[in-house]
Amino acid sequence: MKTYRTKSAALKLAGLLLTVAVAAQAAYVILSDDRKIEGTEIRMTADNSVVLKTDRGDFTLAKGQYKTAMADKPAEWDKVVQLVQGKQFDAAITQLNDLARRYRGLGWDIQSVQLLARVQAMKGDPAAALTSYETLFRTNPGSKDSPEVQWPFRQALLDAKQYDRLNTDLTEVIAKGSRADAARAQIMRGDVKMAQNQAEGAVMDYLRTVIFFGGEQAVQPEALFKAAEGLDKLRDPRAKEMYKKLVQEYPSAPQAQQARSRI
Repeated sequence: MKTYRTKSAALKLAGLLLTVAVAAQAAYVILSDDRKIEGTEIRMTADNSVVLKTDRGDFTLAKGQYKTAMADKPAEWDKVVQLVQGKQFDAAITQLNDLARRYRGLGWDIQSVQLLARVQAMKGDPAAALTSYETLFRTNPGSKDSPEVQWPFRQALLDAKQYDRLNTDLTEVIAKGSRADAARAQIMRGDVKMAQNQAEGAVMDYLRTVIFFGGEQAVQPEALFKAAEGLDKLRDPRAKEMYKKLVQEYPSAPQAQQARSRI
């Protein structure tokens, strides 16, 4: 299971880095009336005013006159991405903290803190990742609604053993979230039990995903694989049947490759 999580985290991080790279663009400000003004440089002052340099001169906008201020991609960003991809986590963390400070209120602070939390989690420091996420939620409350933030945040809660807090959130997602999110939450509920050596309860949660969320094909391979692993841990011979079901129904899934060696 540990190997699968590591590969999954790497794939998700690669997606995050790609998203951030695509999002880069010239500096701009969205005014309170939704007009957009583009410029060549932007900076924020101590009183949260922004100064946007344009071909027509500099514009100073006080807090309340603008909705969003976004700087151009920092020159250091590509280097940070390379550090993360090279697993030079300490160096990346130092630079991301610096970028978050220097680009306060200019978009890249949010990008920096978001990536910082992911890097801290990959380094094996979920407590630090949670602190970064809490900072992100304070500075940008809307980020908590983003799937790219929600699920890594929940994983950090799991890794930090904050089970009660995570279970409260998962219960709400299962009750009120979309079918896709509810299915993922049901799997993570099983992960919480497995982390507490409650293998039997974990298997039941994984199987609930298989049975009650069968239409959510994207999560089925993970649910089947984790159910089979749990049965293996319980020395239940039905584990092999579960591995076979996974291979037969989802032969191209990454989990199917692991399952083939266990049949």
